[in-house]
Amino acid sequence: MTRIDRRGFLGLSAAALLAASATACGFGGANTGLRVAWYGGGPVHEALEKALAAFTGDHPDARVATEKAPFEDYWDKLATQAAGGQAPDVFRMSMSYFTEYATRGALLDLRDVAGGIRTDDLDPTVAGSGAVDDGLYGIGQSTITHAAFVNRPQVEALGLQVPQTGWTWEQFAQLARSFAAAAGDGRFGTSDASGTMQTFDVFARQHGSEMFTADGALAVGADVIEEWFTFWHGLRRDGVAPPADVTVESRTFETSTLVAGRAPVQFGWVQQVSFYQPLMSDRLDVVAVPAGADGSLSGQFVKALDLWCVSSETGDAERAAQVIDFLVNDDRAIESIGVTLGIPPSQRARSLLGADPESAAGRAIALVEAVAPQVGPSPAPWPQGYGELQTTFQRLGDEVAFGQSDPARAAAAFVDEADRVLSA
Repeated sequence: MTRIDRRGFLGLSAAALLAASATACGFGGANTGLRVAWYGGGPVHEALEKALAAFTGDHPDARVATEKAPFEDYWDKLATQAAGGQAPDVFRMSMSYFTEYATRGALLDLRDVAGGIRTDDLDPTVAGSGAVDDGLYGIGQSTITHAAFVNRPQVEALGLQVPQTGWTWEQFAQLARSFAAAAGDGRFGTSDASGTMQTFDVFARQHGSEMFTADGALAVGADVIEEWFTFWHGLRRDGVAPPADVTVESRTFETSTLVAGRAPVQFGWVQQVSFYQPLMSDRLDVVAVPAGADGSLSGQFVKALDLWCVSSETGDAERAAQVIDFLVNDDRAIESIGVTLGIPPSQRARSLLGADPESAAGRAIALVEAVAPQVGPSPAPWPQGYGELQTTFQRLGDEVAFGQSDPARAAAAFVDEADRVLSA
């Protein structure tokens, strides 16, 4: 079979995808069992393997084979499989690529599965997150929101205060500058989030603009993007954020400046505290991303990021639905998965996991519950091309950091590239 990478898959028309699928053999039958695939690191793999072992214990007639890979490797492999009609029966799907797969005939409409999947306990924003064009193509596994992870002992050792929810970007910059000035010795006041489009999304909403329009065009203006790049450029220039070469070498959990003790603040999704905390002896506080000038959290949002989907080519839709139902609703699966995939999408599950408020899971859940009444509305499913634009945003942020561009040129370049990608 000719290898088709992620870009190749996303360029296929629905007709071409279905034609490729029709010429390939099926899967999920008696010979292969049900294939379940996901992306992530060690904690995710261990959690899902344990949950699926409980499922097969309940269903001794079920044969489940697992496939797993790091995030970047996963998508090239899945695109190749989907284009050839060989996708796993059940697979983890990011909102970054969900719309592409849903609209190209690669996903099964879960409303058509006999027995269905229980969604009564799920938060409304999660239960409907897999809806596209009047079909239901995924079930949300997690509720997420943006977060800042702050090393409390590092900050307090220098006589500074850990921020509370509602701090502004100006207050964040003041803390970062104060820390960098006092710490010295090659340490910085923050990691560099300039190339992280998902954190910028909050900044854009604080400036009165969604990232994208309802029909999938870019909504935010070049002036707001330039302001974001300029903000981080100033922090790098003054030695408050790391230089570009340090940042590009610190983009995994293990190599991050937060874990290395070189910066006390890191931005990400709230559940990532469960990845950072085991790598550190110092306690991490989990707080909201800095707010706009008025201190409002309306730029932040709570959203389902990941979903469980079923291949449109599966040979056993009912068993696939049983697996998803188990992963989302069964107490043993909830306890096994914890917050490795995000915050559980039901109050019942959060109560089950949040008994210890001092645990990493408890702190993540506490943030979601604290900000949920204050955040803005969840944006629509991200448009086709979203994943490519994430890569573009990071590349342009790196170009500014390395002195190969400036904030104005980078912002204009992103607008041009977004127009091209989103109109394709």
